[in-house]
Amino acid sequence: MNEKSGYVGAQVVMVVLFLITAFVIAVFVPGDAKTKLTMSIGYALLVLTFMFGMVILVEIIRGNIDLSALLSESGKGASMSRFQLLIFTFVIALSLFLMVAENGTKFPDIPANVLTLLGISASTYAVSKGIQAGSNSGQNGGSGGGNGGGAGNGGGNTSGDTHAPQK
Repeated sequence: MNEKSGYVGAQVVMVVLFLITAFVIAVFVPGDAKTKLTMSIGYALLVLTFMFGMVILVEIIRGNIDLSALLSESGKGASMSRFQLLIFTFVIALSLFLMVAENGTKFPDIPANVLTLLGISASTYAVSKGIQAGSNSGQNGGSGGGNGGGAGNGGGNTSGDTHAPQK
């Protein structure tokens, strides 16, 4: 019950900060009504996004969100494709943030080469997941062959040996 009231309190704080930011910008920003509305909504959404990020960081610090398997594959340790996608995404996001902070008035044009490289990085992750899924289905009997079939195909155990065949 106490943890739930903490979440409700955090949500109330986020909404109040959202509204205060919108109000302050609407009152103190010079310009016409359209400019004030655009600026107040933009900055209020920025504050709201920041507050959501802070809630996630607090939950990570408290141990409620487990990041131990963020870069690992199922039982095999670290995944290079996940690491590559994570690092490349952070590099692009930081670069865009710095460009927006420098310009301040408009979102920068993203070159096609950057989008291509991000797509390649995401594709390597998708291909690695496909290879992993294919190898898992082959190990679990998904291919259906290799042991001589079932009893109806002449593959029954007639030698009296009760042990399962070794794979």
